[in-house]
Amino acid sequence: MMRSLLLSLIFAPVAVFGATGGPDQYGYLWKDSDEPGGPVYSWVDITVDGIPITDLADDNTHGPFIMSGNMPYYWYDVKKVWVGSNGYVAFGGGNIAANFPALPAAGGTDNYIAAFMADLTFGGTGNPAQCFLKDEATRLIISWINVPFWSVNAPGYTGSNTFQLILSKQDSTITMQYQSISGTTSSNGPVIGIESITGSIGLARSQSLMPAAGYAVRFYNPATPLLQVKDAAVDWVGEEGTGGLTLATGSSLPLATMVHNTGNQPLDPFTLTSKVLNASGQAVLTETVAVPALQPGGNIQFELEQHFVPTATGTYRHQVVLSGITGEMISTNNTMQRELVVYAPSEATALVSWAGTTDDGVGLAWNGGDGGIAAYIMPPYYPCQITGTTVRIASNSGSNFAMMVYDDDGPGGAPGTLLDSSVIAYANGGPGDHVYTLPNAIQCLSGGYYVVWYMLGANVNIAVDIQAPFSLRCYEVLSGSWAEYRDRSNTDFHLGLRVAQPPFTDIGVAGLFGINNGQQISTATTVQALVQNYGNTPVGGFQVKYRFNNGPEATQNYTGNPIGPGNSAIVTFAQQLLPIEDASGPLCVWTVSAADLLNQNDTLCVNVDIVAGIQDHGMAPLTLWPSPAQDAVQVSGLPAIPISWTVSDVRGTTVLEGNATPVDGTLHIGTDRLAPGTYVLQCKGGGTTLRGRFVVQH
Repeated sequence: MMRSLLLSLIFAPVAVFGATGGPDQYGYLWKDSDEPGGPVYSWVDITVDGIPITDLADDNTHGPFIMSGNMPYYWYDVKKVWVGSNGYVAFGGGNIAANFPALPAAGGTDNYIAAFMADLTFGGTGNPAQCFLKDEATRLIISWINVPFWSVNAPGYTGSNTFQLILSKQDSTITMQYQSISGTTSSNGPVIGIESITGSIGLARSQSLMPAAGYAVRFYNPATPLLQVKDAAVDWVGEEGTGGLTLATGSSLPLATMVHNTGNQPLDPFTLTSKVLNASGQAVLTETVAVPALQPGGNIQFELEQHFVPTATGTYRHQVVLSGITGEMISTNNTMQRELVVYAPSEATALVSWAGTTDDGVGLAWNGGDGGIAAYIMPPYYPCQITGTTVRIASNSGSNFAMMVYDDDGPGGAPGTLLDSSVIAYANGGPGDHVYTLPNAIQCLSGGYYVVWYMLGANVNIAVDIQAPFSLRCYEVLSGSWAEYRDRSNTDFHLGLRVAQPPFTDIGVAGLFGINNGQQISTATTVQALVQNYGNTPVGGFQVKYRFNNGPEATQNYTGNPIGPGNSAIVTFAQQLLPIEDASGPLCVWTVSAADLLNQNDTLCVNVDIVAGIQDHGMAPLTLWPSPAQDAVQVSGLPAIPISWTVSDVRGTTVLEGNATPVDGTLHIGTDRLAPGTYVLQCKGGGTTLRGRFVVQH
C-alpha cells in the first residue's frame, strides 16, 4: 500500500545463487546453504506446537513478544520482538511497508531483521496465510506459512511464500530458511538482511532477489567485534514510546526521560539537557542533569526536578539532548523530543489534534480505496465531552468516507468499543476543514479515544502534516486491521476531536468570614461560609456542614436562588460554634450535593483554639464607619487599653494587622490598599475579643 500519487513498479525478482558476504562495520558475515561450510537447509515445523499469530493483516505488526532469555544482536541484547506481516521482525517496534528501505539505512524503523521483507498480505477473502512463533530456551523460531504478495487486483493477493527465521540464543546466529516461493511482487522487495539499532550499520544478503526453494542463509555474530562502540541514547521522553500529550493551561506536567548505554564500552559521566520549547523554538524551561557513568547495557531513568506549567495555548516540545560523551561513535540517537499541545479549558470548545496549521498539499489515500488513518487523542482536561470529529480533506473527486470514534478500552489501551460511526457523503466532504457533530456527545472522565478517517472509495485524500514535532500517535487501518503508521516518526494527519466542557455541578467552600487559621475563640461565634460554584451550571438545594475537632456536625440548608457558574453566596449557620471546653483542632466546613462531580474543593479547614470561660466586655458592639469605606475606616467602642487588631478577607486570610492603644475608644485603619470587598476586623486586648464587619469600595 502506498500514497495515491506514487507509482507502483512491477519487479521481476532474480534468483539468489550461493555466496557469502560481509563483514559489515561491526563484523557480521553471512553464508548460504550453497556455500561450502554454510548452513544446511533443515525446515523446523512449528505449525503444531507453535503459537499462532492471528492478528496479522496487510502492513501491520504483532507485538511485542517477550523472549525468554536475551538474544545477543550486534553489541547489545534484544528481548522484545515485533513480528511484521511483511516478513520481518523488529526489536523496537515500527511498521515497515512498501516502498522498502535499502539495507542498511538510518532513519525510520531501525533495529530489525528482514527474513523476506516484501509487500506481503494476510488480508483478503480466502487468504491462506498463517504465522507461527515458538520460543525455546535456546532459540526463537518464527514461520510465515503460505503468505501471498499483495495485489491491487481481486482477491487482493497473488502467489504463495513459506519461510522462517531462527534466532539462536546460544551462538547468536540468525538463520533464514525458504521452503517455497512463488508469485511476483509490485514492490521493491524482497529484502533479506539485518540492521542494527543505529540504522547505518547492517548487512544485506540481497535486495529484490528471490531465494530458491530449499534455500537457507545464516548471519554470524563476530567473536571479536570490529567496532568498539561508545554510544549513549535517549530511550524515551515523558513515557515509553514518547507519544504526544495534550495539556490544559495551568496544569503541571512532571518531566521524565530514560537514558541507555547502547554501546559495548563503559561510558564516563556525561550531560543531559532537558528543554521545553515553544512553537518558535524558544526555551520556556531548561534543566541540566549530570548522568553518572554507565556500563554497557545499563540505563537510568530521570524524574526531572522542574515541571512544565503552561500558561499559554499552542504546540510545545519536550526535548532531551545528551552531550559530553568522549569518543561516541553514534550521535543520531542523542536527541529525542515529545510533542505537547496545550489548550485552554476556559474556552467553550477546542479542536484537538496533533496537526499544525500547514499540510504537504498532496494528501494520502490507499490503493483500492479501502483503508484509513487513525489518531489516538487524550482530551486535555476532564471532565469533558466529545461533541464532534474533525478532518482536513486534501482532495476529493467523488468518494464518500466514514468518521469513527473508538474507546481505548481494548487490551493494553488498544481500540475497543466503537462509540460512533458516521458515513460522510461526498457532497459534505470536499477539500478543506470539516467538523462533523456527533449525534450523541461522548462523556469523558478519563482515558483517550481513537478517531478514524476511513475511505469508502478511491478518490479522497486526507491532509498530511509534515512539520515537526510529531505525535507518534498515528495508525493505519487496513481492512479492519490496525498498525502504527509506517511513517509516524515524520508525519501527522489533520484528524481530531472537538472537545467541549460538559454540563457539570461543582460546589465547594471558598472561605470563612471572621474565622482565621490560628484564631482563639472564646465566645459563641456565628459560622459563615462563602460557597463557590466551580461548575458550569447553576446549583442550588445543597447542604453546608461544619464540625470542630471531630465533634458533632452542624447542618445548614442552602435555600437561596441557584448560584450561577463562577458566582458565590454566603451561608450563615443558625447553630453557633460554642466554646464549651478548652480545645484546639480543625474547624472544617464543607458542601454536600449528590450532583457534585468533583469533591477536591468541597471542604475548607482552619485550625482554631477554643477557650471556655472568657467573656466579652459588656459594652456596645464595635461601630465601623463609613461603610463602604474608601481610604480609611474609623472604629469606635474599643477599651482604652493596648490591643492587637487584624483585618481578614472573606476567605479568612489576614490582609492587615497591627497594635495600638485606642484614643477615646477610637481607632483609625487605612483601607486604601485593600481591594473592594467585605472585610472582618478583630480586636484583642485584656482577654477580650471584639469583632466588626465593613465594606471597602473605591
